[in-house]
Amino acid sequence: MYLFETKNKNLITYELLPPRGSEGTHIETVKAFTKHLDAVTVTDNPMATLRASSIAFGKIAQDILKIEVIPNLSCRDRNLLALQSEAMGAHLLGFRNLFLITGDVPKDKKGFKGVWEVHAIEFCRIIKGLNIGIAKVRGVQQELAGSTNFKVGGAIVLNRINEHETLIKKIDAGFDYFITQITFDADEVIEFFSIAEKREISINKHIQIGFCTPSNIKKFKTITQMPGVSINPEIVTKMEKGLNYKETLLNHLLETRDKIKSNLKGYSIGFHIMPMGSDELGGRLVEEIKT
Repeated sequence: MYLFETKNKNLITYELLPPRGSEGTHIETVKAFTKHLDAVTVTDNPMATLRASSIAFGKIAQDILKIEVIPNLSCRDRNLLALQSEAMGAHLLGFRNLFLITGDVPKDKKGFKGVWEVHAIEFCRIIKGLNIGIAKVRGVQQELAGSTNFKVGGAIVLNRINEHETLIKKIDAGFDYFITQITFDADEVIEFFSIAEKREISINKHIQIGFCTPSNIKKFKTITQMPGVSINPEIVTKMEKGLNYKETLLNHLLETRDKIKSNLKGYSIGFHIMPMGSDELGGRLVEEIKT
């Protein structure tokens, strides 16, 4: 059964960060609460920082965790030939689900050259072509010896200008499900769906709402500097004034989850946990949400 069917609510997914070298995978830490997870995603050089291959690390994670693993593929780091090669390689390793992103622009462009031959929407169309045995090479279609069988996920940035128009394009391109950028604000999520309803945009795909569990208030504040993340100042103040930061954060996210679920009952919604280096808090949130 396809994991992100629109009737499949309350799914919990978790983000894994590949190591910067050959050590420090932290998979064993995540294994302790895998029973509460439906799948894990594996980032691909997030924020334009060097990490091990999402596909290679994803295979290790899949072998250890024994649950579905979804590698991210960033358009920023490869040309179209390499992207298709990576996708076909992932299929050979048993992956049937990919999460496609255009990729963050690096803050320091000196000594760094992004590729971006295609962006996520076009790459999705190309993956759908691979699913029928057709690749795109040197601008023309090329028949493959066999086809892939991928489901494709894409990102939603809740507060980005013209995001609803982008969502329409992504649905038309064939994206099967979505994961939102980090949010700490139920109203932000509810408003996004409300605007879609007013504009008669049909959100008939499953959406995982992105939560984050930074380990301390300093790291919490750095989240506000990430692309696509906007945190209500009142929530920042709430975290600062809480007697116990970790408990305040967990309680706030659980309240946010409850308000989202209560107001968006007609949609297929789950939650995606991005631990940002704190598997302790991430694991606790997973267990609280699932129970």
